[in-house]
Amino acid sequence: RLWQGPLPPSREAMLAGIADARRDPDDPRYSYVVLELRCFNDWVWPYHTSDIWEQPHLLPGSKSQHYRDFDRAVKHLAAILLDSLRPVLRPERPRHPETLYGYEQQLAALGRALASGCTVALSGPGGVGKTSLAAAALACVGNGRAFWYTLRPGFNDGASSLLIALGVFLHEQGASNLWQYLVTANSAVGDLNLAAGLLRQDLATLEARQPILCFDDLEHLAAGNLTLLSPAYAQLLDLIEGLRGSAALLLISQRSLPACDLHLDLGGLNLHDVERLCAGAGHTLSGPEVERLYTYTGGNPRLVTLLLALRTAEGTPLSFEGEKVARSLLPAFQRLWLRLTPEERRSLQRLAVYQGYAPEDLLPQSSVSALVRLRLIERDGSGGVAVLPPLPAIILDEISPELREKLHSEAAKVRLERGEYTAAAFHFARSGQEDLAVQAWFPQRQQAVARGEADAALTIFGAISRQRLDRQERKALDIIRTELRQLIGQRDEALRDLEQADWSDLSEANARLWMLRGEMQDALGYPDSALESYAEGLTVTARLLGQVVALRQRRGLLFYRRRDLAASWSEIHRAQFELGVLRGLVRQEEGAYDDSLEAFRAARELAEQLDDDSLRAQAERWLASVYGRRQQLAEAVAHGGQAIATYERLGDRVNLEKMRSNLAFIYVQTQQFQLALDVGAPAYAFFIAVRDTYFASATGANLAEASFELGDLAGAARYAAEVLDLGHRHAAPYARFTLGQIDLAQHNPAAAIDNFSESMQLAQSNNDPYMVAYAQRALGQASLAANDAETAQRHVKEALDLFRQLDIAGEIAATERLMAEVQAFREHVTLQA
Repeated sequence: RLWQGPLPPSREAMLAGIADARRDPDDPRYSYVVLELRCFNDWVWPYHTSDIWEQPHLLPGSKSQHYRDFDRAVKHLAAILLDSLRPVLRPERPRHPETLYGYEQQLAALGRALASGCTVALSGPGGVGKTSLAAAALACVGNGRAFWYTLRPGFNDGASSLLIALGVFLHEQGASNLWQYLVTANSAVGDLNLAAGLLRQDLATLEARQPILCFDDLEHLAAGNLTLLSPAYAQLLDLIEGLRGSAALLLISQRSLPACDLHLDLGGLNLHDVERLCAGAGHTLSGPEVERLYTYTGGNPRLVTLLLALRTAEGTPLSFEGEKVARSLLPAFQRLWLRLTPEERRSLQRLAVYQGYAPEDLLPQSSVSALVRLRLIERDGSGGVAVLPPLPAIILDEISPELREKLHSEAAKVRLERGEYTAAAFHFARSGQEDLAVQAWFPQRQQAVARGEADAALTIFGAISRQRLDRQERKALDIIRTELRQLIGQRDEALRDLEQADWSDLSEANARLWMLRGEMQDALGYPDSALESYAEGLTVTARLLGQVVALRQRRGLLFYRRRDLAASWSEIHRAQFELGVLRGLVRQEEGAYDDSLEAFRAARELAEQLDDDSLRAQAERWLASVYGRRQQLAEAVAHGGQAIATYERLGDRVNLEKMRSNLAFIYVQTQQFQLALDVGAPAYAFFIAVRDTYFASATGANLAEASFELGDLAGAARYAAEVLDLGHRHAAPYARFTLGQIDLAQHNPAAAIDNFSESMQLAQSNNDPYMVAYAQRALGQASLAANDAETAQRHVKEALDLFRQLDIAGEIAATERLMAEVQAFREHVTLQA
C-alpha cells in the first residue's frame, strides 16, 4: 500500500522506481524508498548508511534531511499498519445463540417479515433476548447481507457515524456511491442531505439482493413524555426512518418505537422454556425450584443465566427466602459478586470502563475463562472481551471515584499504545486528565475524523472545561471544537465557542482560529464580519511569515534545503491552483472569457506539475464550461470528456454528475438539445435523489431549455416550474427565460415580456451579464411580436453590445440579424404611415 501498486520485481526496476519517486518527496513511494534503503534491503543494500544520501543514484542530499525523511516514512508506514490492524470500521456481528430457547413463533414471524423487506420493531426489557432472537433470524434470512449497528451514547450516536458505517457496509456489498463521497470528503459528512441521498441510491442499486439493516439499543432515541429529542438524536432518527421502503429494517429497543409493519414485544420465556434453558446450561432443577426461578425472574433469560451462575458459584440450590419478586439483576449480581475472586472482580471493573470490547490480553487468562464460564463476559472472536450488558452500569455504580479514574487512566494508555486516539482521549477525559486528552488527539485529529470518529470526539471535547487547561491546550481545544462543529453544521455553537478564545498572541493556531471564525460568520450570513476575521488572520499570518523568512535565511546559511524546497514548491503550486481557479471563476462571471480560459489553463498546468488527478479533473471541468459558453463545442466536449474519464477513474460520483450537468449546459449552448437531454436527465435525477438543490436547479434549467427547443412545451414548463420551486436565485433567470419562450411560442407576447423582464432583472441582481444578454434579446423579440418596434430596437441594441463584449460570435451574428428585422419592421411601419 505504501508503494501504491505491485512492488518492483528486480533490482533494476527498484533503481528506476527510486529515480522516479525521488522527484516528489510527498509521494508515498518516496517513503517506501527510504525504508527500502534503510531497513528492508530487498533489492538495494547500501554498504554504509551514509551511501543513502551520498550516492547520486540513491537519494542524494544531507544526513539531517535523510533522518527527517526517515521519521516521516516511519509515520506513513505506522498509519498504514494501524489501518490494516484496526480497520476504519469493525463490522458488528452479534453472536448467534447455539440454542434459542422459546420465541419460536416470534422467530418465524420475524424471519418472514425481514425476508419480505418489512420494517420490524422488536421491543422488551433488557436481558429478555431481543438480540439473540434477532441474531437467530439473521442466521436464517441474512445471507451475509445484514448490517448491525448498536447505538452507544457519546460514542457512535451521531448521524455522521451511522452514515460512515453504512458506507463501509454498502461498499462491501458492491454499492459505493456513499463510500466514494466519504472517501473524497475525508469522511466529513458536510452535506447530510447529499449523503442520505447517496445512501438511498446505493440501497436502490441493491434492490435485487436487498440488505437487512438492524439498529440495536434505540431506546436512547425514544423521547419521554416530558422531554424532547435533542437535535442530533432527531436527525439520527429521521435518517433511520428515511430508510423505510429502501431496505428491510429491524429496530430493537427497550421502549416503544414508531409504528412499523410488524411489532414484536418480548415479555420473557414461559415456564417450560426456563426449564429447557436450565437443562441446556447443565443444571437439573426440581419442579418447585424451576417454578420459583420462573416467578422470581419473570422468564428473563439474562437474569435466569445470572442466577444459574450464582448457583454454580455457591454450590447450593437457589434460595429466594426473604426476597421480593424484584425481577432485577442487581440483587442476584450482588450475591454473585461476593463469590468471585479478587482477581475476577478487578477484571470486571477494568472491563466496565471500556466502551465496547477491550483487548483480551490485558486480563489474566484464568479470570477470562472463569468469567466466560459464568456468562458475565463474552468474547468477540477477534481478541476482544466485554462485560455483558447491562452489568457494566451496575459495576461502575459500585466503584469509588478514585478507582474509576485510575481504571480510566489505565485504559487510556492501552488505547494510546494501539493508536486508538479518540478512545484514549475519552478515557483521559474520564480520568480527570483533560490536558492529556487534548495532547493525544490534537495531532491525530485529521486521521481520527477520516476514521469517522468526529461525533465521538465532539462529545468528549465538548464536555471539557477550558479553565482546566493550560494556554496551549486551550488553544488546541478551541480549534478541535470549532473544526468538529463545522463538520456537523453546528455553526452557531462554533461561533459561540470561538468568542471565548484568546486572540492576543501571534501563532499558527491563532491564524487558524481567525479563518475558522470567518468561515462560521460567512456561513451564518455575516459576510462583513467574515471579511474582518479573514483580515485579522492575514495580519497574523503576515507577521508569522516575516519571522519565517528570517529563519529561512539563517537556516539557508547552514545547509542545503533541496528536499524542503521541493515540498515548499508543492504547497506553493497548490495555493496557486486554488487562486487560479478562483480568478477564472470570477472572470467567467464577469464575461471576460479569454482571461478566464487563461486562468484555468494555468491551473491545469499546475495540476500536471503536481500530478494530482482530482485537481486535473477540476481544471478540465472549468475549461469545458467556458468553452461551452463561447459555443466552441469541440473544445468543450474534449475537456468535458477528460474530466468525466478522470472522475470515473477516481470513483467520484458526485463530481462526475456535476460534470455531466456542465456538459448538458454546453450542449444547450451549442444547440445540441437531444444530447443535452440524454446527458442531463440522469444527472438531474441524481441531484433530486440526493437533494442537492443547487445543482438540481442548474441542471433542470438546462433541461427546460432543451425540452423547449425540441418542441416539448409541457416538459419545458414542468422543468422550469420545478427549478423555481427549488428556490435557487442563480437558476431562476434561466427558468423564467424558458417560460417566456413558451409564452412567445403560444402567441402571448405580453406574458412573454413579463417573464423575460423578470429573467433580466434577476440576472442583473446575480451579476450575470451572459443571461442578461439573452434576456435583452428575447425582450426585443417579444416587443417586436407586440408591434412595439421602438422598444424592440432598444433591447436588441443592448443585447448586441453585451454579446460583443462577451465575444460570442454566433450570438453576435444572430442578434445582428434580429436587429435587421427590427429595422425593416420600423421602415415598413413608417412607409405605411
